[in-house]
Amino acid sequence: MTKSTSFSTLLQSVFPREQLEELLADIGYIDVARKFTVYDLLLFWTQAALHQWKGYRDAEPRLLSNGLKSVDHSTLS
Repeated sequence: MTKSTSFSTLLQSVFPREQLEELLADIGYIDVARKFTVYDLLLFWTQAALHQWKGYRDAEPRLLSNGLKSVDHSTLS
């Protein structure tokens, strides 16, 4: 298991999807994304910061190998 996958797993155990959904409901935010949800975006941001990715196009080929959903750079942006 790679370091980044371990970090992602740790983050998901500390801050589960349900807890974020409750927080979003409390502030009145409705997540309508089908491909890339708020939780996916949170995981993306943490991986991007951990690996110091340069941008969306730099991140696109690295998503699957870091335990994230594979989407194109326009979805990320």
